[in-house]
Amino acid sequence: MFPLPEPKNREQQTGSPALGEIYFSSYGEYMASITCSGSIALDTTRTPFKTVENVLGGAAAFFSMAASFFAPVHAVSVVGADFPDEYWKLLEKSKINMDGVQKKPGKTFHYDCSYSFDLYQRFANKTDLNVLGEFEPVVPESARKSEFVYLATMPPEKQLDVLRQVDGRKLAFMDTIEFYIRGSSEALLKTMAEVDGVILNDAEARMLAEEPNLVKCGRKISKLGPSITIIKKGEHGSLLFHNDHVIPFPAFPLEELLDPNGAGDAFAGGFVGALAERGATKPGIADLKIAMAYANVMGSIAVEDFSVDRIVRASKDEIKKRFTSYVELMSIH
Repeated sequence: MFPLPEPKNREQQTGSPALGEIYFSSYGEYMASITCSGSIALDTTRTPFKTVENVLGGAAAFFSMAASFFAPVHAVSVVGADFPDEYWKLLEKSKINMDGVQKKPGKTFHYDCSYSFDLYQRFANKTDLNVLGEFEPVVPESARKSEFVYLATMPPEKQLDVLRQVDGRKLAFMDTIEFYIRGSSEALLKTMAEVDGVILNDAEARMLAEEPNLVKCGRKISKLGPSITIIKKGEHGSLLFHNDHVIPFPAFPLEELLDPNGAGDAFAGGFVGALAERGATKPGIADLKIAMAYANVMGSIAVEDFSVDRIVRASKDEIKKRFTSYVELMSIH
């Protein structure tokens, strides 16, 4: 089983809540917040079984909705005049602060993709940056005080701009994609050198590290600056690298998988959200293991329906129960 830390009295705590609170704090008390930058999109997703068009998507949307179960989230993004009001209200209803989301004339970022029969291989059909192409992020004053930062996929120069605007940050993570690894490697490495952690999928890790073996990839990426490296492997789980630790985590077993799009961002939302709720600005291995468990839980929830629909229907109780099941799954006696 995960080596969970011993419960502490509130007076003895050093930033992490007692285990008995199982990490869901009240928004009525002060707690660490998260600032997330990245895309809010209108997605078209095509699987062999169903197609949905112009539904709510984007890295910042999936991350923020998943992380909002754990801590307050400030979103920094941009949408166009075509962005449906119902989606804006849905994000606000999820207790996401939208003050940093700009509304611009023009069209919202649109991503059209198709999945293979096994829902593992994704093929990009069309990527229309639209207003995201000219986006200049401005982090509101309230969001600049966040202790936790997540830089979802954007040009690395813009990620670094956001990072430097959040002067209250204590722990920062980033994601990227093959497009920027190929075309903006110098700027990407500069940004990576300033964050504490990076979250990538297996293909991105191999491309960045130029290694076929994922353990070698993780160790090589860790030498680029981040002290925490996470490599996602879809249905095959994930790997956590921290100091000398290399820890594999299985994916949460599912019978119903409908839409993998956004699962990686929901995974990241669960991970950073769990750390924020624990106040783990200097996380130890126990904090990271718990956060990885919640990451797998939130990723598993996201794929059970299209767009963010399944995350919207989730509850704190359901997340806690799935977390408990996952921990029991990992227990070896």
